[in-house]
Amino acid sequence: MSKLYLKLKRLNDVDNQKGWFLISVMIMTVFLTAVGLSIAGLTSVQYQHTHLELGMQNAQLVSEAGIEQSVYELNTNSSFSGYSTPQVFFNDSTQGYATYTSAVTNNTGSNSKTIVSTSDLYSSQSAATPYLTRSVKVTVVGTTSTGYSVYGGPGGLILGGSANITNSNVYIGGTLNMSGASQIGTSSNPVTVDVGNDACPTGSSPGSTYPQVCSGIQPITFSGSPKIYGSVCATGQTSTGPGPAIVTGNGGSGLEVGCTAPVASPPTYNRAAQISAVTTTASGSSNTYVCNSYPFNRTWPSNLELTGNVSIAGSCNVTIDGDAYISGNLSIGGASTMTVASTAGTTDPVIIVDGTITVGGSAVMIANASGAGIEFISFESAASCSPSCTTVTGNNLYNSQSLQTVNIGGAANVPGMIFEAYWGELVLDGSGKVGAVTGETVNLSGAGTVIFGTELSSGSETWSITSYQPLY
Repeated sequence: MSKLYLKLKRLNDVDNQKGWFLISVMIMTVFLTAVGLSIAGLTSVQYQHTHLELGMQNAQLVSEAGIEQSVYELNTNSSFSGYSTPQVFFNDSTQGYATYTSAVTNNTGSNSKTIVSTSDLYSSQSAATPYLTRSVKVTVVGTTSTGYSVYGGPGGLILGGSANITNSNVYIGGTLNMSGASQIGTSSNPVTVDVGNDACPTGSSPGSTYPQVCSGIQPITFSGSPKIYGSVCATGQTSTGPGPAIVTGNGGSGLEVGCTAPVASPPTYNRAAQISAVTTTASGSSNTYVCNSYPFNRTWPSNLELTGNVSIAGSCNVTIDGDAYISGNLSIGGASTMTVASTAGTTDPVIIVDGTITVGGSAVMIANASGAGIEFISFESAASCSPSCTTVTGNNLYNSQSLQTVNIGGAANVPGMIFEAYWGELVLDGSGKVGAVTGETVNLSGAGTVIFGTELSSGSETWSITSYQPLY
């Protein structure tokens, strides 16, 4: 009995173990199934969230595309009122179907407009209603500059690389040197180019009679494959260059052989009068006017003098109420911003600098709602009277015109701003928007298009965004 009992007990224990194992397997199966369902649910939620996030990003991009296209149209026609009919941005099986509309309205009492762009995203073109809608509002300000937007003195205009000048009439007192794939004007928007050939005698020491109009020398020289589209009056010029390089474009007259360009005087400015009007004087490193510590907002009152060098950099935000005088060098860079105060009205504040002016980085300059920008003037020269010279001629002028006193680099998006190298050379080696540039020599050697603010193809202003606000 004892042996039989033990045998039966062992069999019963094995059966119990098998039962518990089966229960364990069932419990584990239920647990794993629950985990799998949970993961599947989370994956579904995450997919829906990602899909919605992607849709929101697409809608935002479509709205911003409507803003960009509307600004482009304004820069062609200042009376453009927006896209009342939906414009298709994309239509495919992957992204679906997206459109935008826009409305442009004038702001009362200012030279600014408001643009509202609204995007609609549909699952397909046949869908009756959009599944997502986004809207963006921006303010744009129109800026202009009088006369020529590009003025070069006896040192002339040097245009190299693939630099392009568009939407601007060009005056060069001396000579025009074009190389590489540089270009002035476009086929659809030809411009007027005057070249005075006022750059003799030649040589490194031309003497006291410099400058005077050259005889027997062609003022425009070409190398590479440059192009001028428009009407060209150049004293003594008979060659249209290889290709030819001077062509009419749509409405221009090409090279006007026998034409004598006027010898126009450069813009003049009374430096002494502005200095005598100074009412506030501080160091160029004063934390009241430059950003040495947080917070980074500063205001320059009218008739301010800052002594020594001034550097505006980092996240410094400077609001300009009126004229300013800097006795050293001025450097503007980093992610800094300079804004013309609304109290300036339609009058451009003038910042005169005894030394050099350098603009770089991602610095931004913003005109006020009346379209007033900032005029920057460097008075540095190679003459012994610098910076207080009232007249520079002869060898002093010849040596000064190769002295780089204004440098605008990077993507110089500074619409409505005017930069002047009064006696020296202005170098613009980036791309973007600039109100106007003048110098005894103007050197554009970048690889981009510079849009100036005098004339547009059928508009009269250059419109640029000054504020951005997502609505919904």
